[in-house]
Amino acid sequence: MSSLKYLGEERLWQGGKYWQSRDVVIFPTLGHMRSYTVNGKSYAPKSHGVARYSEFALADIAEDKITLDLSSNPVTKQTYPFGFDFCVTYALKKNTVKVTYTVRSRGGEIPFYLGGHAGMSAVGGEAEVEFENSENPVIYNLDGSKTELVDFKRFAVNKEFFKKHKTFQLGNLSGGKIYVRTKDGYKYTYKSDCPVFAFWSNEKGGDYVCAEPWWGINDCPAFPKELKQKPFVNFADENGKSFCYTLTIDKE
Repeated sequence: MSSLKYLGEERLWQGGKYWQSRDVVIFPTLGHMRSYTVNGKSYAPKSHGVARYSEFALADIAEDKITLDLSSNPVTKQTYPFGFDFCVTYALKKNTVKVTYTVRSRGGEIPFYLGGHAGMSAVGGEAEVEFENSENPVIYNLDGSKTELVDFKRFAVNKEFFKKHKTFQLGNLSGGKIYVRTKDGYKYTYKSDCPVFAFWSNEKGGDYVCAEPWWGINDCPAFPKELKQKPFVNFADENGKSFCYTLTIDKE
């Protein structure tokens, strides 16, 4: 996405010194993944995979929905050796956008990571995150360790928080709604059954916060090198597999 307006006001970070992007489509690898192997052969991916660097084709468009398509090609196969068709659909309904990703193999079962990465406007890069349900989440630390929490309901994010946590990865969530409230009275509501939600903003500056639904996790040296053996890896065949999340914008 390059723009997401609520009642005429832009709510998507428009890029700048502290992050040039606005929204990243993460596929088929996630984060700054180290080199990985497929059947023993090594590949060195760029950050967040191939989708963010590729040009999609228009597959379908309507007044309130658009579907974009990316197919594997010689460039994608340099860092991800599988044949695939990858579609992203954005559908609007009132003040909610539903994002659906569909992955289809062009031959046999393929492993992959997937995720969203929209930067939403937040004054000072600060927000309060609240869960619809009382959660017992697992924090997946970037060094591969885990921290388990009990009756976790809300937490605040700001630049100091992101200096400490860099990328804050939460798993074992109930699938309930996640509310991100900004200092200027906006509420972003996320809903997804993804296994990991990540929270990030550049610790040095930028008026935005990313709440990211992930079907995957940041790589670390403790994980296996073989892609199909990594934690939270997904698989799809020729029949395809879909994943989605919704983002609703309100002013409180």
